[in-house]
Amino acid sequence: MAPSFAELRERAGKVTEAGLQKAQNVKDHHTSVPLKSTNWDPYTKQPAPAPKPKPPAPPKPSYPPPPSAHNRPAAPPAPSPFTSKPKPYIPPHLEPVRDDLAPPPPPPRRGPSSPSPAAAASSSPSFSPSPPPLRASAKPSPGLLSTGPPPVLDRGSRPGPSRFTRDTTQIDWANLSKDDKEVFFSWLDEFFSRHLNIDITPRTKAPLSSPPVVPSSTKPSLFRAPSSITPRSPANPFRASASSSPGPTPLSSSSTAFTLSYPPATQHGSAALDLAHYFSPSTPWPDHWYNKSTMTPPPPLVGSKDIYWSSSWQSHGQTKTVFIGILYSDLSVFWGTVEFQMSNPGTTKREAQYLPVPPALSKRELEEAHKTYGETIASFAESFLGTGEYCARGECWDLANEALKYFNEFDYVPKPVRSISRTHGHLIFEGKANRGGAEMVGRWRGGDDRVRRGDIVEWRTVKISTKGPGGRVMGWAVLGDPDHTAVVVQDTIPTVNVQDGGSITPKQLGSIVVVEQSVGSPPAKKEYVLDGMEEGEMWIYRPVSMEMYLGINEVVAKAPQGNTRLLRL
Repeated sequence: MAPSFAELRERAGKVTEAGLQKAQNVKDHHTSVPLKSTNWDPYTKQPAPAPKPKPPAPPKPSYPPPPSAHNRPAAPPAPSPFTSKPKPYIPPHLEPVRDDLAPPPPPPRRGPSSPSPAAAASSSPSFSPSPPPLRASAKPSPGLLSTGPPPVLDRGSRPGPSRFTRDTTQIDWANLSKDDKEVFFSWLDEFFSRHLNIDITPRTKAPLSSPPVVPSSTKPSLFRAPSSITPRSPANPFRASASSSPGPTPLSSSSTAFTLSYPPATQHGSAALDLAHYFSPSTPWPDHWYNKSTMTPPPPLVGSKDIYWSSSWQSHGQTKTVFIGILYSDLSVFWGTVEFQMSNPGTTKREAQYLPVPPALSKRELEEAHKTYGETIASFAESFLGTGEYCARGECWDLANEALKYFNEFDYVPKPVRSISRTHGHLIFEGKANRGGAEMVGRWRGGDDRVRRGDIVEWRTVKISTKGPGGRVMGWAVLGDPDHTAVVVQDTIPTVNVQDGGSITPKQLGSIVVVEQSVGSPPAKKEYVLDGMEEGEMWIYRPVSMEMYLGINEVVAKAPQGNTRLLRL
C-alpha cells in the first residue's frame, strides 16, 4: 500500500531537519579561534605552549585570638585586617560560608582559669579557619569551649528586595509572613477556646520593635555658613499636659541640674512607673484595646519608637488573660496583666509590676563590660572601613544596632542590652551646648574614668566648628538631622577628674574618634574635637550585660518569678 500524502510530508520534514542538524554540526566542528587571538603559530611547526599555571591562592589573614577572661594582654589588640569586595545582596539564610574575610574578635570567654589543651593550642598567632558558632543545644562543658574566632561576617548586608509579594485583594496562603501566621493562629485559638470551652495553651506574640524613625538623610554635613539649630523640646509619651513635665533649666556650666530632650519626659520618675499608674483600677480606659484580634500596646504607647515589647494571652472558658512586657528607652521595665470575661470585656482585673531605671554601675563593673563587649563592637564597625559596603540599611543607627546583635552568635556571652531608640546600654555621659558654645553643661554617670573603645555615641542637632591656625573657624560639621549614631573606636580620657553625677562639659571630654555611616556615605573613620561644639545634645553609652544590669535576659510577656527587684504600686 502506497504511503499517504501526510506520511510523505512527515518523512520529508524529518529528512530536512536531519540535514539542517548535520550541517550545523559540521559548522561547529570546523569553527576555531582566530590566530590573532592565540599565542601560538601552528605554521612554525613548534609544539603548542603549556597552559599558564594558576596563580597561588593568597595567604589567609593571621591575627591573634581574643583574650580570655583571665589572661588579657596589657596593650589593646591591633585592628583586625578586614578586607572584602562589594558583592550583590544575598539573603542571610542563603549566604554561603566565606573564609576570605577576617571577622572581628569574639567576646572573651568565661572558661576556667587553666585553659584546655585545645584552648592553649589556639593561642598561636596563626590558626586554621574557625568552627561554626556554638549553640546552646550543642554547647560542651566550659573547659572544652574553643577560643577560635567567630564565623566570618557577611559584608554584603545591603537590603534586597522582599521575597514575598503581597496582593491586597488575595491572601497568599503559601507565603504568609510570621506576623500574619501569629494573627491567624491566634484567631483559631480563640475560636476553638470559645467553641469547645477548653483552655488553650498561651500563644506568645513575638517581640515587636523597630528602629527609630530615620529622616531622609542622617548624613553628617560640612558647610561654611553658620546655621540656626533649635534643639527639640522634651516629649511626653503619655500625652499629659505641659505642666506635668519638668521645665527646662537654664544652662549653667557649674550645675548638673539640667534636662535633655531624650529620653522622653515622665510623670513619676520612669516610663514603667507611668504605665503602672495607667494600669491602676482607678484609671479609666476608653476602649477595649486588650481584646482586639491583633494585639497592640496600651493606648499611651501606640506609635512609640521608644519601646521593645512582647505579649501573649491565654483563655479558660469565657475567661481571657492578656500578658504584656515592655522595655523602655530609659531601661525601666514593665509587666502587666488584664483579665476579663469575653462576654463582658469592659470589666477587667488589672495587675502591674515594674523595674525602675537601673542605678549607675561601679568602675569595676563598667571596665568588665568593656572587656566583654567593647573590642568586638569597635572591630565590627572597623571591619566595614575601606570596603565601600554599608552595614544593614546604611543608616547610622544600624552600625550600633547590628554590632550589639552580633553577640547573638555566641552562646557563652551574656546578651547585651539591645538598641532601643537612641539608647545602647549604660549611660556614661550626657551634655549639650548653646549660644555658639558659650554655654555648655554635662553630667558624668558611673564609676569609670574615661570613654572607651566600643562605646556608642548619639548626637542630636549638634554643630561642631573646625578651626584652623590662630583659632580661626574654617567650617562646621552638623551631626544629626535630627539624630546621628556612631561607634567610638579610641579611648578618650577627660581633661578633668570625673565621678558619678559630677559636672563635666563636652569640651572637657576632649575629642571623640568614631566610625560612622549614613545613607550615601559608607562607613568612615572621623574625629570630632568637642572644644568646637556650639549647639545640640550628645549622649555616650557603654554596652553592658542585660542580665547583670536589668536583672532579665530577655523581654517576655510574663513577669519573671522570684525577682526581688520587682515593684508594685
